[in-house]
Amino acid sequence: MARRCPYSAGVNVATILRRLPRHAREDGALPVLASCIDWGTRWALGAARAHGAASQTFTFDGREVPYYWHRYNHTWLNERAVELSLAMDVMATADGSRTVEVGNVLPHYVRASHLIVDKYERSPGVLNLDVVDMVLEEPADLVLSISTLEHVGLDEPDKEPDKARRAIEHLVSLLAPAGRIWVTLPVGYNHTLDRQLRGGELPFTELKALRRVSAANDWEQVAVDDVWDAAYDRLLFTAHGLVVAELVREP
Repeated sequence: MARRCPYSAGVNVATILRRLPRHAREDGALPVLASCIDWGTRWALGAARAHGAASQTFTFDGREVPYYWHRYNHTWLNERAVELSLAMDVMATADGSRTVEVGNVLPHYVRASHLIVDKYERSPGVLNLDVVDMVLEEPADLVLSISTLEHVGLDEPDKEPDKARRAIEHLVSLLAPAGRIWVTLPVGYNHTLDRQLRGGELPFTELKALRRVSAANDWEQVAVDDVWDAAYDRLLFTAHGLVVAELVREP
C-alpha cells in the first residue's frame, strides 16, 4: 500500500520527513511521491471547505452519522472523522461529573467538563498520570477513550506488551454498577492488543468495526472478522480499520 505524505497542524512533520527515506526504499520513490501529491491535494481541498464533510454521512448500527470535520489533525483525512462523531454521541447523554476520558482528545475539538487522564500531554485540566495508577474518588458511570489505549505499554521506553490489557482491566474496576466503557482502537498499531481483542482475551462484551474503503476517507461498518487485516499507515499514523469496543458492568 502506498504511503502518504503529511502537511498539517497536529502532525510532527519533521518526524515524518525522517521516515520518508525508509518508506521510499520499501515502497519505491515514485509511489511515495505520488501519494504525497495526492495527500497534499486532498488536504488542501479539505482545508479550504467551510464545513467539510459535515453534509456527508457514514452508516453505523443502521443509522446515518455525519463525518466529523475539523482543522485540528485534519480529520477529513483519517479515522478521527468517524470516531469523534461516535464518541460525541456517547458523550451527549453522559454526566460529565461521572465521566473519565483516557487520553486528551475531545478537548481539542469541543469544550470538555469531564475528568481527563493523559500520562504525557500537558494541558489545563488534564491529570498527568499513568492509567494503571489511576484512582477515583467516586466510581465512574462512563470511561471513554479515543485511539489511546493501543499506545499503553508500547510507546514507552520500557515496553510492556501486556500493559494495555492491564489498563483495560483496571478501568473496568473503576466503573460504577451499570457503568460503561467505550473505546476506539485502530487495527494494526498494537499487534498484541489486536491478538487479544481477536481472541476474546479482553473483558469487552461487544466489538464493532469500521473500515476505510477509499482514499477519500469513506468508512463502512463491517463484521469484526473482516477488519483484522486492515493496514496501519506508520508514516502518517493513520488507521484503515477501527474497532469500537464496549463493556457495561453488571448492576
